[in-house]
Amino acid sequence: MDHHGLPIVVRIGKAGITPTILDEIKKQAKKRGVIKVKFLPGHATGKDKRAFAQELAAKTETAILHQVGFVVVLQRVEPPRRAAKAPVATTL
Repeated sequence: MDHHGLPIVVRIGKAGITPTILDEIKKQAKKRGVIKVKFLPGHATGKDKRAFAQELAAKTETAILHQVGFVVVLQRVEPPRRAAKAPVATTL
């Protein structure tokens, strides 16, 4: 899949990773499946860019598909489905 054509749907600014940002990433990932997020270089100060992207993915239940610099492409991760319980046979 070509990620170049994806629009940036979330931008992380000076405030960093806030609950509002996390909620928006989760909402957009659920809606679109694959999203592109850009963060300001100043926000990643003291952190490795990859570590920052991994932290973001972990907090939003997404997986990193691709990362270049301060832009990361995330994909929604389906939660594991619970196995349906088989009906219990009862004898009378």
